[in-house]
Amino acid sequence: MSIDELICYSDSLHCVNFIKGPHVKYHIHAVSIQNIKELLSQTNVSLYHTLREGNQCADFFAKLGASSDADFSTHAFPPEGVRDLLRNDAMRTFFLRK
Repeated sequence: MSIDELICYSDSLHCVNFIKGPHVKYHIHAVSIQNIKELLSQTNVSLYHTLREGNQCADFFAKLGASSDADFSTHAFPPEGVRDLLRNDAMRTFFLRK
């Protein structure tokens, strides 16, 4: 995809800490965590924590995926319902925490 730099945000501080922290030996997802660590070390990818309110597009796609029976989906264009979220994200709209 010729991506020079990728910045990833997760609203799971727990997961970010596992990925950015020391090696976890005895965790049910230790292999996946180590695979992610290796991928991040080989590419120009940054991983940061964000509040759920600041990650509404990811939340939208997580819910869309959870409601689908497909193993994998791609989207040539933003699905209906995410366009307003993308616009808000591009305008850096501030959301108050509930």
